[in-house]
Amino acid sequence: MGRLETQFSPTFKRDLKRLDKRHVDDTPLAEVIDLIIENSPESLCELRRRHNMHSLTGGWSGSNECHACNAGDWLLIWRTFDGIALMQRTGTHDELFR
Repeated sequence: MGRLETQFSPTFKRDLKRLDKRHVDDTPLAEVIDLIIENSPESLCELRRRHNMHSLTGGWSGSNECHACNAGDWLLIWRTFDGIALMQRTGTHDELFR
């Protein structure tokens, strides 16, 4: 374990622009990303407990998902490998899984 380097996929960057256009406060998302890159037993426990972190299957196999905030349907999908946390997508269930 140990702190992870953060990378953002082009799709994730587009998702952020879409949130910005809707004037969505991305503070809860930044807090969840901080927990992910901290990568400590405590931060992972909090992600599971407070943000419903779980592994995905199917086309997203190998990636994780959690709720960015407890109010509403706002998700974050990421994958970790070689000391990197790659933020892949963020948005609602409908936007990510339709």
